[in-house]
Amino acid sequence: MLKMKYSILAFFICTVQFAFSQDDRTLLTVGNKDVSVNEFLSIYNKNNTNNVIDKKTMTEYMDLFVNFKLKVVEAESLGMDTVLKFKSELAGYRRQLAQPYLIDKSMNEALIKEAYDRTTEDVAAYHILVRVAEDAAPQDTLAALKRLRELSKGISSEKEMLQAIEKVKSLNDKDLIAEDLGYFTAFSMVYPFETAAYSTEAGSLSKPVRTRFGYHVIFVRDKRPARGEIRVSHLFIRSNSEMSEEQRADAKARINEVYQQINSGGDYDALVKQYSEDRASASKGGNLPWFGTGGTASIFEDAAFSLERAGDISEPVLSSFGWHIIRKEDARPIGTFEELESSLKKKIEKDSRSLKGRSSLISKLKKEYAISYNTANKNAANKFVGNEYLNGTWKLKTETTEKLDKPVMVISDNVYSKSSKSYTQRDYLKYLQKNQKKLGDTYTLSNVIASHWDGFVEAMLIDFEDQNLEAKYPAFKALMQEYHDGILLFDLMDDKVWSKAVKDTAGLEAYYKSHRGDFMYPERADATIYNCANSDVAKQTLKLAKKREKKGYPDSNIMEKVDADNPLDLTISSGVFEKDDEPAIKASPWMPGVHKVTLEGKPFTYVQIYKIIKPEFKPLDKARGAVTSAYQAELEEEWLKELKSKYDVKINDSVFQEINK
Repeated sequence: MLKMKYSILAFFICTVQFAFSQDDRTLLTVGNKDVSVNEFLSIYNKNNTNNVIDKKTMTEYMDLFVNFKLKVVEAESLGMDTVLKFKSELAGYRRQLAQPYLIDKSMNEALIKEAYDRTTEDVAAYHILVRVAEDAAPQDTLAALKRLRELSKGISSEKEMLQAIEKVKSLNDKDLIAEDLGYFTAFSMVYPFETAAYSTEAGSLSKPVRTRFGYHVIFVRDKRPARGEIRVSHLFIRSNSEMSEEQRADAKARINEVYQQINSGGDYDALVKQYSEDRASASKGGNLPWFGTGGTASIFEDAAFSLERAGDISEPVLSSFGWHIIRKEDARPIGTFEELESSLKKKIEKDSRSLKGRSSLISKLKKEYAISYNTANKNAANKFVGNEYLNGTWKLKTETTEKLDKPVMVISDNVYSKSSKSYTQRDYLKYLQKNQKKLGDTYTLSNVIASHWDGFVEAMLIDFEDQNLEAKYPAFKALMQEYHDGILLFDLMDDKVWSKAVKDTAGLEAYYKSHRGDFMYPERADATIYNCANSDVAKQTLKLAKKREKKGYPDSNIMEKVDADNPLDLTISSGVFEKDDEPAIKASPWMPGVHKVTLEGKPFTYVQIYKIIKPEFKPLDKARGAVTSAYQAELEEEWLKELKSKYDVKINDSVFQEINK
């Protein structure tokens, strides 16, 4: 994904409502647009919280902020904020951003029940993810969503989903993930993803769903009863797609050798400590934490759950990480609701689903706002509702609505916006029509209509609160301004910087030629790493390594001579390494020759350095990503110079100095 050089906007969709005093004084003017102290400080403070690494002084940030506002003013001058696409996009984001403000933090009982129901069922799904940071600028977020929609277009079957996954993988883009997730259950995934998966029928594709990782689409392929939790230990030998065919074959030989030793009566625990390459678990006998569905790689999970009794040991299992020999330690089924209620409640309290429900918010709003009712107008409106309402078939006639403008309720805010809104007979009857349903013979029309009145009042309270958010919550107002500006920026930045840099191949090549010194390989070593099991193997290996220097023995030749009987005795890794690529390389003297290095748990490790390769230029095809990013930065810098000459920027120094204290 194309990214800006820096991110001014903080993309926080959260329930935190920042408390800060209103300060509507004009801090600066860009072109003919005034910017308040509030707007500047809300963004500055978000980007200078404790967890931000690159903190900036207010003066440094003012420079970035001015550059940002120059682009916004340019977008507005081009009329980009008046087009229907922009307006509908902003309205859609406002609905999304408003939701946390329109819910109170209750619903615990319903959420606990929902969580328990989900733990009793496992879901198997594929997904496609376009990565975007949770606090990314709106333009980056919009780009991710657009890209996801393109990648998932037309998927309606499992076959089409698999084809889309292969296409995504072929792009070899670190910002894209497409994979089979296997089975998972409640709390295995982030809540929005979990909800989308459980809400999607098997054999169907979900709508795009936003999580803190980015945007996903989910194809649900199966649902099944949950199978509980299990605790296992494992012996692990690394083998993955980044390794050579020879290295993977060696890993397979070593895991098979260990498995033969176990079958011949070897001590499983001792072999784990000696040979397992998962050092974190090897020191604990290979023991892993309890896990259930979705707690680990699906092939590992299936092999673990297929073991019947504690102490049973699997054959070697190959996951995307490497080879495993798994021993079952213990298992437990899903508990009853009563057994899990307390633990589920604690999980929910730490989870995003802990938002309170609508009813709690409404109780608060009824105390906060002044509400007046006109019973006579309400009763007059009720006369337009016929008995067909009990069958769920009543319709408000269009010609009738023209006569129904009298208020049935007025809500007033005497604190924040100092505003009020009148809800008419038309609003009330439209609510009744929308919420009707077929009822039994025991219901009477008057009772049913009366029962809907409270629902209407509550819905209108939420509506009024929604319209009052900018006045009531400065943080929400600031966030909406950020989205307004960020959406405007997206197409403009794409035209001026992002796509231009990608499409302008001649300009990119010219930039690379004039900046080749910025894109260089550091000093590297052409070397081989030997890990030997004991001193005898080390002696043989060192002897052959010295011959290798003269005769150019390949790895396979040395492996055949030293390691013919036991593939666990010697591992060899050859290549061109940077200093920090491998612990053994880092610990070795940086000069040609064979060097003994000291590594924890590996007393017989040697590094053979053939030559030190001096720093050299990276070819364009190897540095294209970095070159493109740098070229984009140059294009943006030139564009900003044009904008600064086009629009006047005036900073109110006295106000700035005051807030800077």
